[in-house]
Amino acid sequence: MKALRTLIIITILFVITPSLTIAVTHGTIKGQATDLETGEPLPGASVMIRGTTRGGNTDAQGFFTIADVAVGGYVLEVRYVGYEPVVKTDVIVRSERITTVNFGLREQAIEIGEVNIAPRYFAATEDKPVGTTHLSREEIRRAPGSVGDLSRVLMALPGVAKVNDTRNNLVVRGGSPLENGYYVDGMPVSNINHFPQQGSSGGALGLLNVDFIEDVQFYTGGFSVAYGDRLSSVTDITLREGNRDEFDGQLDLSVLGAGAQFEGPLGERGSWMVSGHRSYFDLIIREANVEASTIPNYGNVQGKVCWDVSPTHQLEMLQILGLDHSRIAKSLALENREDTYGRGDWSSYAGGMGWRWMWGKRGYSRTTLSRSRVGWDMEWPKTKNDSLLDATQSTEAEWTLRNTEHVILNDHWRMNSGIEGRLLTADNNTVYGAHLDPFGSEVPEIRVAGEEQSVKLGAFLAWQWRPALRWRLTFGSRLDYFDYTEHTTVSPRLQVDYDWTASTSFTAACGRFQQSLPLVLLQQNSTFRDLTDPSADHYILGMRQLLSANTQMTVEVYEKRYSNMPLDPATPSLFVIDESYREGGFSGHTALTDNGRAFARGVELLIQKKLATQLHGVISGSWSKTQYRGCNKVWHNRRYDNQLMFTVEGGYKPNRNWEFGVRWVFAGGVPYTPFDEAASVAAGEGIADENRVYGDRLPNYHALDVRVDRRFHFRRTNLIVYLAAWNVYNRENVAGYSWSELDNRRTESHQWGFLPAFGLEFEY
Repeated sequence: MKALRTLIIITILFVITPSLTIAVTHGTIKGQATDLETGEPLPGASVMIRGTTRGGNTDAQGFFTIADVAVGGYVLEVRYVGYEPVVKTDVIVRSERITTVNFGLREQAIEIGEVNIAPRYFAATEDKPVGTTHLSREEIRRAPGSVGDLSRVLMALPGVAKVNDTRNNLVVRGGSPLENGYYVDGMPVSNINHFPQQGSSGGALGLLNVDFIEDVQFYTGGFSVAYGDRLSSVTDITLREGNRDEFDGQLDLSVLGAGAQFEGPLGERGSWMVSGHRSYFDLIIREANVEASTIPNYGNVQGKVCWDVSPTHQLEMLQILGLDHSRIAKSLALENREDTYGRGDWSSYAGGMGWRWMWGKRGYSRTTLSRSRVGWDMEWPKTKNDSLLDATQSTEAEWTLRNTEHVILNDHWRMNSGIEGRLLTADNNTVYGAHLDPFGSEVPEIRVAGEEQSVKLGAFLAWQWRPALRWRLTFGSRLDYFDYTEHTTVSPRLQVDYDWTASTSFTAACGRFQQSLPLVLLQQNSTFRDLTDPSADHYILGMRQLLSANTQMTVEVYEKRYSNMPLDPATPSLFVIDESYREGGFSGHTALTDNGRAFARGVELLIQKKLATQLHGVISGSWSKTQYRGCNKVWHNRRYDNQLMFTVEGGYKPNRNWEFGVRWVFAGGVPYTPFDEAASVAAGEGIADENRVYGDRLPNYHALDVRVDRRFHFRRTNLIVYLAAWNVYNRENVAGYSWSELDNRRTESHQWGFLPAFGLEFEY
């Protein structure tokens, strides 16, 4: 009832509040312009607010200030002699607040017979890798159907499969949730989600505070040798600094929870920011005295501190903590015909310290010392007979020391190098109850217990050669060693870029990507140490075309060839690495081989329009095919093979107070294995038809999400109110088929139907 009353009040505010907004209030824009490659300040750069006469020049340290700017959204342009102009959209000015906007400019190449002075709307990266998408904080915050969850925003991009609305697992270019890596401010993080899955990178909901994000680089293939131990993708997240000039606060309320965040200066040489959020589903259920089948609650705390030791040395500290809990009572599981009950507790931590040293025109280095930890404490019995399905009390943690260096040798040569060392610890105490495998064979109870400590070492070196004005050649390799398996791997990679014209470029890349198996799998049998590490060879061709100054089209063709994938001879037609989609993660295995193979190939199209005036949007489409070969030497579709995907996402911002967003997603149905009905009825649980492994497909998926934002600018405070709805036309998208052990029949589960949401952000 309280949530309903709140939603009614918000709706009324949307209708009657135009008269409540103060006529015009003002804020300030501050920031810094630096060389993209070296981080060196650019004094005397011109900073202008497009469409106005407001602007200024940077000082000796590259800083600029534009004061008394009317509230609203703006586009900023920076120009500096000898550098490519850069434009940033979505610069939001708020009442009595400081908006910080930093620019990295690339040196301008001198064209013969052509002078390119068009501003760059799309963020430049140092090596322009293929398969890269850049997202700003505002693009993430306002995305329909995401509720501030970064992973759900990335799902709108080509090459990311549509899995299930209730989870935010990323499946990139025919991979699995196991194959993704995350970095936050240069520090590796095991998982960035609430309710994390063991042995995988997925979860239920994003853990990171979107308001703390500066930008995101999402690499879907062919990524740099600076990133190792991942087969499919890397998400590199940069958090912003806190306000260095004043104290700011913000209170949040949404359908997902409530929270607060604060930030401010740390003396004259630093800043700090901290936030905390908690869900309130359990509080509402408890107060309303309503019995619910599942009662989840979760919360998180995050903080960052920055300190300038000198103009060329900066330290930063980062802390991220997430705590999650869920329980299902047996009586309610019986009432709702659910096959399992029990409880689960999850904990996630990531934090550390980073040191950035800028060498002037020679380059820079970055050194981080970090720790990442995930813990699970769960017990899930079967409802029909109380037999144990699985139980675990496990923690996995790692300390990482990482150093990377970017060196400019001359106009033609660049060098990137780095070393890293990881200390891994795992305390695993897991019981997999006796059960039938998917095809009806009996599997005895398996217990996995033990403490392990191991070391991973890595080093990489990459050279970028510019032999001619329009050509760039990047080649390098990384070396990795894992003492738990005593394996050493070498991963060479190559990329060639050619700028045909000022608006058209081509890229080709190939390379080997290798990843060690997760400890939760390796610990199940001592012989698994001898399994060869899985690898994937990437081959990519891409084209980038500027359709206009603020609209870019990217087309890519790719192929991935997997080798040395683990297989279980007991289930010769299944692919072990795809088991991570299950709620319990990897099940128990007594024997594995390493002769599994797979491939993924596809074509992707992405058209992205920045918010230069009133419209912004993304159109993405992809066709793909991905299969694996099991122990039986037969090729099958992989579980996440959508084949065809299409997404249209866009927004309209008519003025400084209103914004409208919409997203429509279509995805081909994923493969599934139908049940052997007669065998399932006889066994009392689901038995898959071994002759039709992933041979059938679910119905196609499609859904429409919408969002409306309303901003209120008062004299010294600001309020953002939004209303959103997922699956507006209430499409019954099938999530899958399962076998009800209580009713001894096949059941159909659905993804989210029509789901309204709301949110408030109050800034002071």
